Order: sequence, then C-alpha cells, then structure tokens
Amino acid sequence: MGGLTERNKQRTRRQIGEAALRLFLERGFDHVTVVEVAAAAEVSEKTVYNYFPTKAHLVFDDDQTVLDELVAALRSRAAGESALTAIRGALSNLAGRMGDRRPASARAAFRRMVTSSVSLRTHQRAMAARYEQALAEVLAEQTGAPPGSAEPFVAAVALVGALRAGFEAAEASGGGGAAITRALDLLEAGLAGYALAKIDPAADPP
Repeated sequence: MGGLTERNKQRTRRQIGEAALRLFLERGFDHVTVVEVAAAAEVSEKTVYNYFPTKAHLVFDDDQTVLDELVAALRSRAAGESALTAIRGALSNLAGRMGDRRPASARAAFRRMVTSSVSLRTHQRAMAARYEQALAEVLAEQTGAPPGSAEPFVAAVALVGALRAGFEAAEASGGGGAAITRALDLLEAGLAGYALAKIDPAADPP
C-alpha cells in the first residue's frame, strides 16, 4: 500500500506540473492563476498547494533536487578531487536529465516564459542565492575557513554561475549542457587571462 500511495502522489504531482507548464507556455506565467491550474489538472486548489508551496514552484519544481545533488557532489567527492570537478559531474548529469532531453524548441519556449516574468526571475535569483549559501557553507567546512571568509563564497558564486549559464546562454552555446561546460572550462583555466584589455595603437605611450 505504501508503494501504491507514493506512486499515486507522484502521478498527481506530475499531472499538476504538466498542466501548469502547458498553461504557462500558452498564456504566460503571470496570466494564469493557480485556480486555473487546478481545474486543468482536475484537482482542488488546495491539492496544488499541497505539492507546490508557491506558484513559482510549479515552474522550478526540481529546485530542491538540484540543490541536494550539488551539495552531495561536494560532500561525496574522492580525496584529491576538486570542488570544480565534482560540480562539473553533478551539473552534467542534471543538464542531461532535466534540460537537454527536451526538444530545442521546448527549451527555448521555457526560457522565454521565465525571462518574460519578473516574478519568475526574482524567484530564480532567490534560488541561486540559496545554492550559493549552501555550497559556501560546505566549502568553508571542508577547507576549515574561518567565518566570513571570502574564498568559499566566491567559489560557490562561481560554481552556481556555471549552472545559471546553462539557462542564460543556452541558445548561443548549443544547449544547457554546452553552456555549463564552457562556463566551467573558463573557471578551470582561471580569469587572469580572460578579457584582457586591448592596447590602442593610437594611444600615447605611458
């Protein structure tokens, strides 16, 4: 019975999520109500909130799964493995499982939906801040950094930035996975040689 109950819950959650995404893509996130989502999924409004605490979670329903997998990647890495390598593996798996399996047209439509909604962009930034804080805490713990150290936070922001690149630069980089790879390659090479200012031959010598 326990297994059947869990399968029914998963089915209901998937049913709600699919109905919501269909409506959001058709009409825009801000123009669809939770009541309308509930009607399309053939459940009550209360049931929708039982599975998704806010309307935005209907769009970013893998939020906690992503965070859990990033933290687990840092905590379970082998001795000598860098944080960047661990996160690279986790993000590669996530991109393949959650994003790049969708048709390119569906991924593009999803990005347009998010970028056109101020509330979704705000929620997305809040998600990124949560990820940065969580990863910074793990890195500080693992490196023995004292409270308030800049290094764990800077590293966490950079690593989460690679995840965001999978969304922000996906169309220009051949997909979410490709964008993430390019971002992590840049971090691995270091920023010291990136975007060096060009010398203007017409400028007076110092």
